[in-house]
Amino acid sequence: MDSKQKSSSNEGQDHLELAVSAQKKITKTKNKEERLKVLQSIVRLDSPWIYDVLLNALADPIEEIRRYIVAQMAQKENLDLRVLYNRLATPPWYIKIEVLKILGLRKNPSSAKHIEVVLNESNDEVRRTAAEALGQIGGKDARALLVKLTRDQNPFVRKTAEKSLNETSDLKFL
Repeated sequence: MDSKQKSSSNEGQDHLELAVSAQKKITKTKNKEERLKVLQSIVRLDSPWIYDVLLNALADPIEEIRRYIVAQMAQKENLDLRVLYNRLATPPWYIKIEVLKILGLRKNPSSAKHIEVVLNESNDEVRRTAAEALGQIGGKDARALLVKLTRDQNPFVRKTAEKSLNETSDLKFL
């Protein structure tokens, strides 16, 4: 292993240790205001390890904290969207919902095809949130997926898909 590879390996190990340490700190902090302050400090950092920590923190039971993380991740220009796409394919369902919210806020048209993986999700709220995100994203791919969701078995998913289609296309549902 040459010195460049060693440096890269050490850097990766350092990032992993930082992420684990930050995750432990967040988990141990029971007070929501203090937990939010820890997350605010992490968000200000410009390092790749913060995204794993923030994605794991989306499981926080406090909605205010989840909303903060979603808003911050949606604004991060250097966020590798593949990290979000991968989370759509893995449980738990409640993190999928938060990831869909981030993708909707980012409005990246290429995200629509990655959202397709949750259209057959057993959880109705995941599919409903997917319809909202696709409506925010817009575009041809998003509209095609929204049309599929207008035929969902759940009336709330169908209604959200219809509303999103109304907002993103010339087709109007009455």
